[in-house]
Amino acid sequence: MTNIVFEQIPIQENGEPLLCLAELGFILEPAYFNMGLSDDPNLYARESVVNKLIQISNRLGEYRFKIWDPWRSREVQNNIYKKYWSELSTEHPEWDEDQLKEEVGKFVTVPDNPERVPPHATGGSVDLTLVDLDGNELDMGTCFDHFGVEAATLYYEEDGRDIAIRDNRRLLRQAMESAGFRSDEDEWWHFDYGNQLWAAQFGYSFAIYGEK
Repeated sequence: MTNIVFEQIPIQENGEPLLCLAELGFILEPAYFNMGLSDDPNLYARESVVNKLIQISNRLGEYRFKIWDPWRSREVQNNIYKKYWSELSTEHPEWDEDQLKEEVGKFVTVPDNPERVPPHATGGSVDLTLVDLDGNELDMGTCFDHFGVEAATLYYEEDGRDIAIRDNRRLLRQAMESAGFRSDEDEWWHFDYGNQLWAAQFGYSFAIYGEK
């Protein structure tokens, strides 16, 4: 429901800067740079987001964060949108334009709507997972940016599904939510703080991050 109404939430920009995540103890894997969809290998997030991630990391003990994608520009957003539109249109030639728009929009925000601020464009969204001390990703059941029902955060909460994956997702989700992040129902790897999605989820009257 928040995805439908989040863009109606007012924004009172608090002016926090974007910080570069290099040399802060995270494992960084700039997914869209690696795919050729961004020309910047560095990753950035709002100051409070960075501080919260550091605080969570200090409590995780044997685990660390691997971060794929925090802030992104509208240009990168557009590149991602076009990529997944092309992939889905190839996989489903029977879909018309309206159905493609609906399906792509479940995972990638439309980049060219001036009335909608893409959540990642605020610097308050972050896509990440957990790795062990050897850098191995915990099994979360799907890869990053998997477009399918299995990516839903609570998919493995259903009876009869893999308990180890369920527990790994719970560990990530509970760690992030304990620091005030919003977890996304469609993408187990996506979390929000400060932006309109976050404000809509928690019933705040305004978001504190606009587009950067």
